[in-house]
Amino acid sequence: MNIAIILSGGTGTRMGLSIPKQYVEVNGIPVIQYCLKTLLGHKMVDMAVIAVADEWQDFVQQCVDRLSPKIPVYYSQPGDTRQGSIINALKVTKQKGAKDNDIVLIHDAARPLLSASLAADCINACKDADAVLPVIPAKDTIYLSRDGQHIDSLLERKTLWNGQAPEAFRFGSYYQANMNMTREQIKLITGSTEVSYRAGLKCVLIPGDPANFKITTQEDLSNFQAIVNK
Repeated sequence: MNIAIILSGGTGTRMGLSIPKQYVEVNGIPVIQYCLKTLLGHKMVDMAVIAVADEWQDFVQQCVDRLSPKIPVYYSQPGDTRQGSIINALKVTKQKGAKDNDIVLIHDAARPLLSASLAADCINACKDADAVLPVIPAKDTIYLSRDGQHIDSLLERKTLWNGQAPEAFRFGSYYQANMNMTREQIKLITGSTEVSYRAGLKCVLIPGDPANFKITTQEDLSNFQAIVNK
């Protein structure tokens, strides 16, 4: 079984909006509904869990209802951090019958331009790995500076990659790796695959999609609106 976990617990405060960015309407459709359409209708996805705050669950349920998915959709509580939200969703996934060899596909609601092909690539690659991370190469020269004022070292650009979502994981090993972490360690996690890497699991990279960007700024939202309008 392949399970999609959609993270929609963020508040979007950095963008200065009155509502979380994933619920802003673009061409009359909430941002979250774009990736929901891809994942809930994907031929390889058998179940979905959406991490969402209580006050927005009815709103998200309306988005789900408009898509009329043929798979079961469940909800989980958001955590204090992104990884905390993932852990809550994993627990619901386990309660709903996930097995160790099942694959979980973790995606951000604020990445609306997810393609069905990238989701499939992540799932397929995870059949021979514990964790799969789609990446795109770094385009700019990256400098290491510990104080933000002086260059400490130059990093070799061809070895640097920008991680994306969705990330895919073998459910059993990923669940256990998260359960083995302390609350303090979980708070320091910045990327889902970091948990697998720290646990010594087999992590592989696959080509990502430059169009699959995350909406984090007003400029990102404007760019998404321009793409949709085309």
